[in-house]
Amino acid sequence: MSSTVMYSYNGYYKKSVFMTFPLVSEVDGAWLEQFTSLGWRHSEALRTLKAQGRQGSRDTAPEILASLKKNEFRLSKSESESLYVEVLYTVFHKIGVQQHIGEDLTKYAQAAFHTEPHDHLRLQAVAQEEKPPILVLNLVVVEAENLEAKDPNGFSDPYCMLGIQPAVQVGLPGSPRDVYNLAQGSPPPDSPRNRHFSGGSRSSVEVEADSDGDKSSSCESPKSLAKESLRKHHSFRLSFKRRPTEPKREKLEHRDSLSNAIPAKIIRATSVKPHTLNPRWNEKFRLDIDDISLDILHLDIWDHDDESSVFEVVSKLNEVKGVKGLGRFFKQIAQSARQGGGQDDFLGCVNVALQDIPSTGVDKWYPLEGRSHRSNIQGQINLKMWLSTREDRGRSEEEVWAEVREHDQIITIFLLHELNKFKENTVTWDGELSTAAQTILHQHAIQGDLTQLQQAMCRWMAVSRTHSSRPLDPRVLHRYLLALHDLWDTETLSKEEEEILADSYTGFLEHSMTEVRRHREVFPMPSKTHAIRLEALLKCLSLLAESRSYWKVCPFHKEVRGDVMAALKRGAVEWYAQARLRYDRHREASLATGGDVALESLAKLALHLTLDLQAGADYYDHAFSSTSLKIPYVAINYKIFEKLLSEDALKVLTVIQVDEDIENEIWQMCALLRDLELNKETPYYNPHCSTSPFLLYLALAEFSKFQEHVAASERHALLLGSVWGHFLPAVSRWVDVTAFRVFYRIRVAILTDRVANTGEPVQYTTSAVDTTSCFYHVKTFWRHLAWPDLGTSYSLVVKMVETMSGAADYYVHLLQQRLNTLATDTTDMERAQQLCITVNNMEHVRHSLTLLQEELQLDLLTQQLDAQEGQGGTTYSDHIASLLLEALTNLDARIANSMSPVAEQISVELQKDVFHLAWSPDSLPAEEAVRPLLERLFASLSTYSAALLKNNLDRLLYLLWLAVLNALQDQIGKDTEEKQVTFFVRLYDALELLRAFFSAHGRGLDDNSLAGPEYITLERQLRLHKTTTETLIETYHMERLMEQERVETQEYGSLFVRAYFNHDSLCVEVLQAKNVIPLDPNGFSDPFVVIELLPRRLFPGAAQQQTNVHKKTLHPLFDECFEFPASLESCQAEGAMILFTLMDHDVITCNDFGGEAFLSLNTISGVVASSSSVDNFHGLKPIELSLMFQKDPDNSILKVLETRTSDKVAMEFVKKQKERIARPT
Repeated sequence: MSSTVMYSYNGYYKKSVFMTFPLVSEVDGAWLEQFTSLGWRHSEALRTLKAQGRQGSRDTAPEILASLKKNEFRLSKSESESLYVEVLYTVFHKIGVQQHIGEDLTKYAQAAFHTEPHDHLRLQAVAQEEKPPILVLNLVVVEAENLEAKDPNGFSDPYCMLGIQPAVQVGLPGSPRDVYNLAQGSPPPDSPRNRHFSGGSRSSVEVEADSDGDKSSSCESPKSLAKESLRKHHSFRLSFKRRPTEPKREKLEHRDSLSNAIPAKIIRATSVKPHTLNPRWNEKFRLDIDDISLDILHLDIWDHDDESSVFEVVSKLNEVKGVKGLGRFFKQIAQSARQGGGQDDFLGCVNVALQDIPSTGVDKWYPLEGRSHRSNIQGQINLKMWLSTREDRGRSEEEVWAEVREHDQIITIFLLHELNKFKENTVTWDGELSTAAQTILHQHAIQGDLTQLQQAMCRWMAVSRTHSSRPLDPRVLHRYLLALHDLWDTETLSKEEEEILADSYTGFLEHSMTEVRRHREVFPMPSKTHAIRLEALLKCLSLLAESRSYWKVCPFHKEVRGDVMAALKRGAVEWYAQARLRYDRHREASLATGGDVALESLAKLALHLTLDLQAGADYYDHAFSSTSLKIPYVAINYKIFEKLLSEDALKVLTVIQVDEDIENEIWQMCALLRDLELNKETPYYNPHCSTSPFLLYLALAEFSKFQEHVAASERHALLLGSVWGHFLPAVSRWVDVTAFRVFYRIRVAILTDRVANTGEPVQYTTSAVDTTSCFYHVKTFWRHLAWPDLGTSYSLVVKMVETMSGAADYYVHLLQQRLNTLATDTTDMERAQQLCITVNNMEHVRHSLTLLQEELQLDLLTQQLDAQEGQGGTTYSDHIASLLLEALTNLDARIANSMSPVAEQISVELQKDVFHLAWSPDSLPAEEAVRPLLERLFASLSTYSAALLKNNLDRLLYLLWLAVLNALQDQIGKDTEEKQVTFFVRLYDALELLRAFFSAHGRGLDDNSLAGPEYITLERQLRLHKTTTETLIETYHMERLMEQERVETQEYGSLFVRAYFNHDSLCVEVLQAKNVIPLDPNGFSDPFVVIELLPRRLFPGAAQQQTNVHKKTLHPLFDECFEFPASLESCQAEGAMILFTLMDHDVITCNDFGGEAFLSLNTISGVVASSSSVDNFHGLKPIELSLMFQKDPDNSILKVLETRTSDKVAMEFVKKQKERIARPT
């Protein structure tokens, strides 16, 4: 695209010449913009990749889930039928209070096992003919509280007697004596023992007594016998808890016999707890139940009052006839156990109907009751009760193992049935089975007498096994695993149970490691739900790592944390391989054609990995680091990616070669452009520099930001640091090519220049904007690079500073060249306008250089380099500062030089007004005298004030200010005749008015510019000229006193004195002088010292005094005291001092000056407020004063006094002081 612009504008050339140029940014194909836009392209690529990731599915892809699935749990037909019979048997013989009726549970089981109706009827018949289980009441007598005190000591010795009591008993009660006799081992003839009736119980301190059942009396029905073989074939339960079904007649006879006799073996007693009203037994008993719908648990609490043991009676008692109720029976036992005729005191009883006990058991406090309503009983007892079953014979470990396997399989089948409702979305299952399933499982557990630990183990094995085929929410897995973990220390497992638990743990770990390895696919981001599930999975692994159960059953497995880290690393390698295949398909072909495609592919790969790390930091890192595993997710992935990416980058970068060094060639072309006139054609030169290496560099730099997640001690092993050096040739080439591009653009910008439409009265042209735009692109791209190496970074920065400084100087050079070509017939107004625009352009570019320090972060760079190098020599900060200062100073001088013709022209016009000001009548006030000058200045500046930038206006003001100061200085020294004081007063006042004008209330020149050396000299000169002679002499002495305090050498020798003030007199002692300069031809002097008090107006009565003359010595020892009348107020006054003048005595000629010294009276003893009263020189330290000469022959005060020829005092003082001026050596 091209545009036609006018080469000359606003009168630069009177003849219009039209030339066609492309826009400045297009003359080189927007070369600078290509590099600047790399940052934008880099950000856009990141944004695009991130958007593509967000467009992906938030759910795990079906093919991913399918690849993770294992074979689903299945049983053979025979195994399934046997297990189904087991479930039906459990339903038919459920115990405890239930919510579900058998029909509902049966239907649920049929649906879960997918059993056909005809098969269900067949297997149901088998289950119904199985032996029913023997019910057992498990009872724990925990504690009692608030019992009645029966003993004289205010306590009781409580114990419990308990047993199962049938609900209906018929017969006559027996006597206590009979009970006692029976207890001694003589059972009645019709004792149930002879009928082989059995019960069973055990306490916490006994081994349970297994009784032999009446096997001969248990008869099976023909149908049951016919199905026996099928039952044994299909059931995992074996036969330990089933017995043949008894005919109703025999059962009725059994109940009749029980109504007339109570089996003693079902009676148990706790231990005695002495001296307490709140006993704690915590003793366990197991009691067989004959009819749960009618039987009752009866428990008495007694206070034991004799040494004879009730337990002996209970243990010897076999069977008692005719006792009505266990409560009375217990009383008879207690009475029979007494030997001394006494009686155990009754503390209360409890009756619990067994049919009210729920299947989940009960833990309850029961209030104690009396035998009748008249009984006064207090207190309560805590009982724990639950139901289970048992077999007439003992259980083997194999039978328990079978129960555990069955329970595991039933849970698995029920779980799979429940998950069918969720189809493919099984992960949304909340972990709770239906009520029917829980009821069947609960019945199976209590009928099989499975412990809580065994049940928890079965639940865990079922859900973890199912998870491998149908994904479950890891939070569900964690809940089941935590339940197993919490119960581990409460009970134990058999060897076989530990082995299957180990297999379950191993399988779960293998599946979990696969999910960890492929977590990006299994738990895709940015779903928070997936992040939560991943965290739950890691919590499961963390729990396993800490679980004693895992280390017990899997003692030789590796550490879980190590397995997770290994899976994570393997997953990172696989993920990198997939990404590399996606972005790096054309590498070899690209390397053969320059490598740009390969570099850009690697850049995309680096950005892809960067986004993966960012996603990991946002979604995955918390899950891995929040558990006790404490796995540094980002650090692990970064180290894997960094190693692989660095290796790939090095392979490409070592193949791609950057062209030869062209630095010298570039600067030769820049020099050629500088010397080329504007109307000459520019030679063609187009150095190449590809953007592809920088795309890769920026991508790697963005990727490397994640190294902050790596521990500092491990960063030295990272490979990416070795990659940066391969980019240095490309960066150096960019800096070199940039120099030529900037110079060339500046030349084109001048040729296509036009006034920029800013909408402001202050104007500049497009060339200034184009030039600073070049600088902007250079600075912006350098900031994007953020070059990591300090040493090479400094070299590159120095080259960029030199490039931009040289470009700015080149731009100003071209502007001045164009300004000098203005047509001769250009009007003053047009010339002034062109000047304003030109210097505004210069200032616009100069200002951009002042920002380099901050925008290139030069301070930070040089401080880091200086810290590495240490102290000594020229620092990096000094070097870069000197470069910038030199460039800015040069530009300032060029701008001022461009404006100096204007200032000179105005200065000529100001001379007349300054003369009018200086020689106005004395009666004319300074405000009136200076008015014409101020009006002239205002009129001259009005043309420029609105058209110039602030800095340029200040430059013009400064030039005019200097011109005014020089004009005033000329008026002071113009006439050699003595001028009146009013002359200087008027000029002094006018100077202050002029300063206020140039200050413009803070909008003009600042104080530093106004109070320059020229102003200071002029202001002092005027101020001194309008001062009286006496004041000037005092001021001169004050300056000499201040100089005395600053002098550090004894060039002219030194003088030792002491002084103090006491009672209206000043005492001075001149001790000695050392190293007096020789003033006589013999190489010695004849020194003496003159002492006088100054200023004389303070000491009118104190005449000067002097010491004796000492012949031929340079080290006179005076040791003389002098006393001067003086008041304390005079000595404390500002400027009060003693002047010591050392003279060389000459007999024929005048005495020669040998040096002078000043001592402030404000510092001597007696005058200083903090000093104590002194009345002699004893104890005062000598004061050494350096002897001085006046070394300034042009002292301003002496010069002013020298003009006052009619003032005798002034003339004498000047004459005296001129003798004290040091002669040049």
